[in-house]
Amino acid sequence: MGTRSLERFFHPETIAVIGASERKGSLGGAVLRNLLAGGYEGDILPVNSKGYASIQGVKAYSRLGQLKVTPDLAIICTPADTVPKIIKQLHSLGVEAAMVLTGGIARARSWQFRPSSERMDKVVLQTRMRILGPDCLGLLIPHRHINASFLHVPVHPGHVAYIGQSGTLASGVMDWAYSRKIGFSHVVTLGRSEDVTLPDLIDYIAQQPKVRTMLVQLDEIRSGRELVRSLRAASRQKLVLAVKNNRFPESPLNTIDAPKGLARRDLLIDEIFARAGVLRVNATDELFDCVDVLGNRRERFGPRLAIIANGRGPAILAMDRLLHDRGTLADLSGDCQAKLREILPDYIKATNPVLLNPELKPEQLSAVASAVLADRQVDALLVVYTPSLGSDPKENADALIEVAARTQKTVLTSWLGEYSVEEARASFDRALIPTFDTPDNAIKSYMYMVQHQRTQDLLRETPESIEIPVSAQHSKLDREFQDNYSSGDFLPPQEAYRLLNSYGFACADNIYRSSLDALVRDSSKVPGPWVLRVHHRDYLYPFAYGNNPRERIRSVVRDLEQPGDLRPAADSLKSLIRERFPGSPVLGYTLQTMHRALDNLQFSFGIGRDNEIGPFLFFGGGGSTADILVDRQVALPPLNANLAEKLIRRSHFYEVLQERSEDPERDLLTLERWLVALSHMALNHSWLAGLEVNAIRQQVGRYRVIGVAAEVGRHMRCAILPYPTELEAGFSSPRGTQYHVRPIRGEDEPLLRQFYEGLSAESLRLRFFNARRRFDHNELARLTQIDYDREMALVAINGDRLYGVVRVWVDPDDVAAEFSVIVDDNCRGERLGHHLMSRIIGYLKERGVLQIYGTVLPENGPMLRLAERLGFSQKLNSADGVVEVAMTLNTMKHAWQRRRMYSV
Repeated sequence: MGTRSLERFFHPETIAVIGASERKGSLGGAVLRNLLAGGYEGDILPVNSKGYASIQGVKAYSRLGQLKVTPDLAIICTPADTVPKIIKQLHSLGVEAAMVLTGGIARARSWQFRPSSERMDKVVLQTRMRILGPDCLGLLIPHRHINASFLHVPVHPGHVAYIGQSGTLASGVMDWAYSRKIGFSHVVTLGRSEDVTLPDLIDYIAQQPKVRTMLVQLDEIRSGRELVRSLRAASRQKLVLAVKNNRFPESPLNTIDAPKGLARRDLLIDEIFARAGVLRVNATDELFDCVDVLGNRRERFGPRLAIIANGRGPAILAMDRLLHDRGTLADLSGDCQAKLREILPDYIKATNPVLLNPELKPEQLSAVASAVLADRQVDALLVVYTPSLGSDPKENADALIEVAARTQKTVLTSWLGEYSVEEARASFDRALIPTFDTPDNAIKSYMYMVQHQRTQDLLRETPESIEIPVSAQHSKLDREFQDNYSSGDFLPPQEAYRLLNSYGFACADNIYRSSLDALVRDSSKVPGPWVLRVHHRDYLYPFAYGNNPRERIRSVVRDLEQPGDLRPAADSLKSLIRERFPGSPVLGYTLQTMHRALDNLQFSFGIGRDNEIGPFLFFGGGGSTADILVDRQVALPPLNANLAEKLIRRSHFYEVLQERSEDPERDLLTLERWLVALSHMALNHSWLAGLEVNAIRQQVGRYRVIGVAAEVGRHMRCAILPYPTELEAGFSSPRGTQYHVRPIRGEDEPLLRQFYEGLSAESLRLRFFNARRRFDHNELARLTQIDYDREMALVAINGDRLYGVVRVWVDPDDVAAEFSVIVDDNCRGERLGHHLMSRIIGYLKERGVLQIYGTVLPENGPMLRLAERLGFSQKLNSADGVVEVAMTLNTMKHAWQRRRMYSV
């Protein structure tokens, strides 16, 4: 539904509480009390059918029709069967937003008190009102003094937004956070909301300047493709952390099955968060540890950790957790060790971890910590302190705080105990140095930092270009398959092999025949020795096997050399199939050349799909006797070379390959190319409901497909939009220069860097509104690796150089798009800027965006003249010292869209 009218929830000037009451324990009474106690500065309109003159000291109304003003937000706290009627009445008054809290308080036979989903859905469609709930906790915005909830504790103001699905869990989290003085900018839960969705709230709240960090709690994934896009957009601006409950399919409360081909859906959830740049944590308490650590992270951070402890036992605890989580213990440099030997007694080793005496003195801690932090081979430091006689916790803490203030590296602390270390922990809190009750928790939080850094680095990596051209052959095959097969059909083996061959996969020579006589007759067409495969209906579909590899039958016979061997082998297999699969008729036979796997290495890969998230790719070990689901790793398309490599390296198959391969890098490159080709296949053929491929390693760098199964399904879009090839086109300038204009790609980072470095200082100032010359890798990666759903950038290429770029950022509802454009200083007279702007305007018009706007410095005469020729309106903003330009592209369809339009 988008962010339409969500400002009515978050910026209401008038709130109606329907079902408000004086009665203790009532839902409406709790909401009204919280609004008053929170200091809400707008008008409150209590409504109760019993005709009270006032409720809790506020003038009350008995009917909605008595309201003198139209409330911006209505909060419904009445019995379930009244809710649809109330929503209709609110719509007739012109109310655009309502929260349904009904059902949010646990009660016996709670199903009797919940609104009918069918009636609610029907009313929402009829009214087009934005509905949050039912079963939601409400919402809180402390800095606006809005507590429109039935939460039992107040909430401190802060910069963390909490968005969750479970109201009861949020209630417990807020109670916990209040006692620890953790503040929030927004708190909102959805309950069973079908209109306002989690992606809607993420999109809206991510745009709020008060928000620095977003915490997202999920019980289940709904609107999966929209959720991925919202999280990707939010993580580019904010720190986003997520906790996803219901991880295990064995749980009786987990109602969503794993998609075909995966043992656990949670693998796919991990991939969603990783590709979106979101840090996933495993428990709610870890959310806030991560907020402290990541929010206070220093400028310089890396994976190499040094540990200082005044006791061997606590150091062992830290080391065990670090090694368990596959962390990296820093290797102290020779200079650092020499410095430590000067500081420490002879009996203390100058190695990591540094084990000091229990009676630790501030002077020694200060000297040791300074030496360790000065080491270039150390990225972060954990100090574990145990209180003892002869050592002061507060003095040691103050000494470490002074050292930490002089470095840009991350410092973590764990002062063990409680009574003796309270003051020390308070000092760390004031100094914004993360502190933990135990070294175990400190290491867990540190490893979350490492994980988050790796995720962000992955998003910013400049990918290598692996071109898998989309040929006319692919389009022809696509049309042919769609014409001949319907959703639910399997793709016959010979057709599945045709599809793989068209993308460059090396497949074993084979023939498929529907009759055994025909197979025997044509056997000479395939070089021997042979593998005979008997296809029965169930096994022609991908993922047609049980979880236990011992229960599978292989329906193949190997090492056949004579045509006379085929019939007895086939009869034997058919007999076994009739016994094990009596309802699955034999439909055909495949005869293929026998290929032996080098080092017995087999693997499987393919395409699956999740109803909410969309298509996914998988890779892992293979073989008829292997438990392939255990090793199966997943990724979302589209894949580039970097992402393909990461997918392969996560599998156990790759560990075995490294041990056995004479040239692992060459093998890895071949597998990368196969997975990138597989990604193209998933994008080009959105009807592929499933594809499972089994392959072997024949020799170094050479692999061969020996089995495939595919299923046809309905069309399904990928969660992450692929590169839009349809926007590529040529442009011939008035001077005859030929440019290739296309969407920007991640591989364009070197070209973009070269382009910016070649521009004059004045051109850069007019584009970026400040003087600058340097662009680091992170910024360039952010500008080239864009989300084509929320952003578009077209570049003009001639040869191996970039000569211009136009960029637009589109809001989540396609109402308005902000633009920027810059061309090479030597392209005057080429009309390149005019062409790029015309192209991006055409793209936005076709997409349905209503308006394009931008800001221009008054002295940027060429840009202002270009905007005038293109039809932009202009207005001088004296306060900001800029000229605002805007142009309408499409006609508004709804009144709410006007509020989002840029006014010029």
